[in-house]
Amino acid sequence: MPSDLLRPTERAAVISLKANAALLDIVAKTSIDPVAEAPEWPFVRLDGTQSIPAGRGCTARAEISFMLHSFAKPRYVDDDPAGVMIETAKDHAGRLNSAVVEAVHNHAFTVEGRRYRFIVRSSRLMRDGAEAEAWHGIASVVARAFQG
Repeated sequence: MPSDLLRPTERAAVISLKANAALLDIVAKTSIDPVAEAPEWPFVRLDGTQSIPAGRGCTARAEISFMLHSFAKPRYVDDDPAGVMIETAKDHAGRLNSAVVEAVHNHAFTVEGRRYRFIVRSSRLMRDGAEAEAWHGIASVVARAFQG
């Protein structure tokens, strides 16, 4: 197993997000770290992973930081943008970002025999630059990975 633990930690974070019922009430499981270039909205992506490794082989451990990006647009009655708006993009993105934070912050998970503890260091909400009617949440996370 690689001692930087980048990919195993990313997989553990995605598995943890996809197992969170409150988050899945807001976003489809397939829209959590989707592989599609243009995923269905709303969606969550993980990126910017960085590791400070320690140990090797079966004693490998690391402190890994990454960002969880959540993207949302306004919600409308019957999903009809010509109809009545029931939630602004900012409120939708804020609710999604809060659910992402709640899903991982101060939680520990065991995935494939390795223990991961996630701490959200900061969270922010901003207008999305690529989509005029969209908002973007960012949660900066630090994970500690060690043998379970």
